[in-house]
Amino acid sequence: MSLAAFPSCAADGDPTTAAYTITDSAGIRIVESLTPLWGDTPLQIAPEPLLRLGSEEEGPEQFGSVMWGILFEDGWIAVSEQTSSEVRLFDSTGQHQRTFGGAGDGPGEFRSLGGLFGFRGDSIAVYDQRLRRTTIFSLSSGAQRTVPNQIEGNFYPFGILEGGHLLFYNRGAGYRPDLSPGLQWDTTDVVLTEPAEGSPTVIARLPSRQQLILPDGNTEFLAPGQWSIQAVADDGFYWATSDRYEIGFYDVAGTLRRILRRPVEPQAVRPEMIAEYIEFNLDRVRHSEGEAAVPRSRRRYEEATYGEAVPLFARAFVDGDQRLWVSESNWPSLGGVPRLWSVFSPEGMWLGDVEAPEGVRILDIRRDLVLGVWRDQFDVPYVQVHRLTR
Repeated sequence: MSLAAFPSCAADGDPTTAAYTITDSAGIRIVESLTPLWGDTPLQIAPEPLLRLGSEEEGPEQFGSVMWGILFEDGWIAVSEQTSSEVRLFDSTGQHQRTFGGAGDGPGEFRSLGGLFGFRGDSIAVYDQRLRRTTIFSLSSGAQRTVPNQIEGNFYPFGILEGGHLLFYNRGAGYRPDLSPGLQWDTTDVVLTEPAEGSPTVIARLPSRQQLILPDGNTEFLAPGQWSIQAVADDGFYWATSDRYEIGFYDVAGTLRRILRRPVEPQAVRPEMIAEYIEFNLDRVRHSEGEAAVPRSRRRYEEATYGEAVPLFARAFVDGDQRLWVSESNWPSLGGVPRLWSVFSPEGMWLGDVEAPEGVRILDIRRDLVLGVWRDQFDVPYVQVHRLTR
């Protein structure tokens, strides 16, 4: 069946039905939402997919590891297949149309797929983290060109602006003798790269992750860890730290233009949460190293330093209709994927919450169509399209 996007049954709603305030402070618009426009009951993503890719025993529909995906306006799908270093393109009926890339160092090949983004016109941009370059592919002709990454340091892309500029950030260093001992937030440059030659421009400096700086400069992460989340819209990007419900929107020059707030306080870390976290990690040790390694690991986890609050956020992205999606943290249940998402309009108002099916990791959304990945009991991944319903 065709999966071309259609007008949303989960429309952005009537602003008069929700409680929110909009104020202005020194040119920054502050939108504080108290109740959602869609109502208090979360919308549901239907568990049964409209389309499933991955049931074939061989060929381009068979996947080993899918990290990124794009759902296009006409219902076509592009996904990154990490194990084969490929990007595969399917039409709205699920028919394979083209494969880009492959393992290697040559033109159009990849060593470490580090990002997949829609580019201007009918193209996609694929970033290679190891080769430090972006390859632009035309979906229709397959033509390609390469843009080098001219950023110094270990930076990762987190999205692309409407004009084709990639945005990068540094996730932080594990050795910081330049910082004073104690618990504090590390910071990162936010770097914009020019789409033709890849020349970089630092447009902002923002907090990246919280860590405990030891007297010798080494760092220790608390469990749960507090991190920043990022998402890119056509005309700017969102950035927030997971310790408070305050999401900033920055324009293409890195200037803060809007703040999204909700009166939500972090949940306190309870002893039973720490116990669950420890047992989860010990199960992994048991599986990888055997039972003999468990007592040593147990002592390490029980003697570790733990944080006081559960992170408010886990992931964020902007969908094909420029809505911001922010998932709650699922700590200490680290084995699953986020299920509850809060959705905000392009203007910053809280539209409502959406609950995803068990085990479905969301890749992209357009209108009422949801692109995701689901793994069966044998850990085989399937690329699926679901419908968002009331």
